[in-house]
Amino acid sequence: LNLLCVATLTPRKGHLDLLEALSGLADRPWLLTCIGSRGRNPDTAAAISAEVSRLGLEERVSLVGEMDPSLLIECYLEADVFVLASHMEGYGMVLSEALSFGLPIVSTTAGAIPDTVPPQAALLVPPGDSHALQLALGAVIDDPDLRWRLALASWNAGCELPTWEQASRQFAHVLAR
Repeated sequence: LNLLCVATLTPRKGHLDLLEALSGLADRPWLLTCIGSRGRNPDTAAAISAEVSRLGLEERVSLVGEMDPSLLIECYLEADVFVLASHMEGYGMVLSEALSFGLPIVSTTAGAIPDTVPPQAALLVPPGDSHALQLALGAVIDDPDLRWRLALASWNAGCELPTWEQASRQFAHVLAR
């Protein structure tokens, strides 16, 4: 199963929690691709790389850095599950992107995530709880029917999202008022 995480390598994005959760699922068939800037917080990026090595996950976890948007689209298309272990999200644009690609989501209840992601499209756990994250990821990895139900709900929610043009018009209208 191809897991996708799109987030800068900064402390608040919860990569270390994600790695801890996945280390407990080493007997399952998964690969994780992490896309996001390594330069915003080099110390955190180094700690994440070191943790991948310490946990022996080098063959399963790819930290690819920033990516051209057209290549990012390919990663969304190749993914089976979107995961974001964030400790805080003001909105979570990547979650909306995951919805628009119909991906089942495993994430946290941090910040605006519960307002962005419909409960029927995701398994949401408390931020910082790597054990709960492990259980949610295990459920999605082990149960194709659950993945399908989450993906269908994700697709339906994604179809309801406004386009950038619509969102821009709405925003301009609010500003004009």
